[in-house]
Amino acid sequence: MDKLQEVRVFLENTIKEKGFSLNALSLQLGKNSTYLFHFIKRNSPKRLDENTRRKLSKILNVDEQSLCDFQLPNTLVQDKLSTLTGLFNFSKQDDLKMISVDVVDMGGANRGKFEQIKKNIIGKEMLSYDLLSHYCSTTPKNLMIFKVVGDAMSPTINSGDFVWVDLSYSIPSSDGIYMISTNSDTIIRRIQLNPFDNSADISSDNTSYKPINIKDIKTLNICGKVCYLAHKL
Repeated sequence: MDKLQEVRVFLENTIKEKGFSLNALSLQLGKNSTYLFHFIKRNSPKRLDENTRRKLSKILNVDEQSLCDFQLPNTLVQDKLSTLTGLFNFSKQDDLKMISVDVVDMGGANRGKFEQIKKNIIGKEMLSYDLLSHYCSTTPKNLMIFKVVGDAMSPTINSGDFVWVDLSYSIPSSDGIYMISTNSDTIIRRIQLNPFDNSADISSDNTSYKPINIKDIKTLNICGKVCYLAHKL
């Protein structure tokens, strides 16, 4: 097996291990959806261009050299720098690592309770640890992104918007917008706590929906707290 074929085999296996699809990853690279398929299966292009190599190495969290059949000019220098930064403990490797966050469609085929909704994965969002801290303070394993369906939280959150949800919340710790699993559905609502007892008002930002009062917040099945919102202009 020649070096270029080793690169293709390594890339294909790594993509599978990381849970990506060739089509989705190709689009994320800014390429045609069949770009990586043609590179791996049909040897076209013969080699990955420099910009594509660098993007792939960050997304897959692998050494760029492993995606290339020749010695990169700066590889030895980078190895020495990595050793020095490790010795002096000022490496920021963790900030540069990419993490994968599942994107879920709340209006997908698996409707109903939260455990069902989570099966509607439509993609993955790649973030660095540094960027993750911009969205929320939780760990990657506690973060999911949901495509909202319905107008209950309009105009704050519209149908089709994406919300970042911190799944570490099982009870409301403060006023805010939360994801709640009911007997038959998963909803997003605003919760306002009563500081004098365990009751809370649950409301929609859309005034067409009537608010309700819960006597004990412990009876709510909280799935997480919305920590970030993204929508098209």
